[in-house]
Amino acid sequence: MTLDFEGSMITGDDEESQVFAQVHGHDSCTIIFRYALSPKDPQSLANRIVTCFHDLPANDPSETFPNRAAMREELYSSICRVWHQCIEHPFIAAPDVTVEIYEDPQGYTQWRIFHENLYNNYEELLLPLRSLFENGVVKDPSYSIIDYSSLIQISYCGGRGTTKLVRSPLSPENIYVFKGFEFVSYLESRAAFVHQKNTLYHEIQTISSLPRHPNIKLPANLFVATRKNIIDQESIICGTLYSFLEQGTLDDQVQNAKTTGARLPLSDKAAWCFQMTSAIAHTHYTAHTFHMDIKPTNFLVDDNRNLILIDWEQSAAPLYTLAPEADGSWDVIDESTGPAGSTKPELVYKKYSGPDRENLPYGRPKWNVFPLWRDSCPRAVEAAEVFSLGRTMWMLLEQVTQNEIEYLDDVVVSWSENANDIPDDWRTVVHCCLSRDPNRRLRLFELVNFWEARIHRACKKEDVSDG
Repeated sequence: MTLDFEGSMITGDDEESQVFAQVHGHDSCTIIFRYALSPKDPQSLANRIVTCFHDLPANDPSETFPNRAAMREELYSSICRVWHQCIEHPFIAAPDVTVEIYEDPQGYTQWRIFHENLYNNYEELLLPLRSLFENGVVKDPSYSIIDYSSLIQISYCGGRGTTKLVRSPLSPENIYVFKGFEFVSYLESRAAFVHQKNTLYHEIQTISSLPRHPNIKLPANLFVATRKNIIDQESIICGTLYSFLEQGTLDDQVQNAKTTGARLPLSDKAAWCFQMTSAIAHTHYTAHTFHMDIKPTNFLVDDNRNLILIDWEQSAAPLYTLAPEADGSWDVIDESTGPAGSTKPELVYKKYSGPDRENLPYGRPKWNVFPLWRDSCPRAVEAAEVFSLGRTMWMLLEQVTQNEIEYLDDVVVSWSENANDIPDDWRTVVHCCLSRDPNRRLRLFELVNFWEARIHRACKKEDVSDG
């Protein structure tokens, strides 16, 4: 089946009575299609789609689909049957429009446009640009605001919220990464949308407040609005645009090397370990905060092959790089002994045994210790992020992709024969970062010094080999 559009998202509502499919045409608008549960007609297309998607009970196989793949195929086939009629409708590009697909009594696919009253509720939850910054002032006044409806959709990137590749009318020749939220997310779940919205706004504010560092993403200067007013800072913001980097993430670099059977150069690995460590050290020692989501996919590789740390939501942690003591089941105090400065601070951890606690309903771990420890015990936050760095450095040095370990219950850090090129002292440093005892882990400043020295040694070693 050849489609004149690209499907980007199929989702259902909290009440399990509707399914939404967001698609965008090639060089045309984005449309939200809707399928509503119909108890009076259990064998209708819309009913079967909703029943299958939400895994609702069916009295007969004819009231659902055998699997999700069959459901998706029929859903997109139904959109295909009405697509050319829909895109000719004069209001199809209106931001509050959804298109309901249903069957008439003869079983033919029909469609009708709805102007959703919920769109006003969606916009009321959004903030104007001036509200996202301290005292209502944007630090860097050289920004532009782009209307969301003017973006040309290319493809979705996955991840939390909405991240996708787009083109902008400001510079159609360039590709951008849109990170934000859309009306379809509100239709799916108001509570989840509110969390998603607050998370993005938090990221915008965090990046804006961070002291600049060459390996940390710069604040956005391209904002996306649901509507454009005369006064730019009153525009209602639903996302940001960043330049797309063709070299992808650190994980992409590892994946590409594994595909060809190549080993990444030691000079690159040493430089990247230094850059990621330097960025996190800056985060702790200069910005006095944390990242929380350290992993290879959150380091972009720019055109000069330097790393850029992204995703400052501070709302979730990947289990495969999360320090064991930061899983929400431990509390910690910093017990320094002896005269001030005479001994290394000692972190004392105590297993929590009280009632269930939760301060992160849509992320993990459910009890987020990072903001708590940042204020009460910053040394413990540093130790936890050193562990995450250790896992990330091992993934780079050994050349392990995210797909290989992200769903494992227990990640075993070991070295294969393919990693014989990794020097012994590099391996030792990684294992020191991964100590089960946080007090025995290296400090960030020690890691920065170590990798800075290894950059020069790795380059000299490769120069000798080339000669």
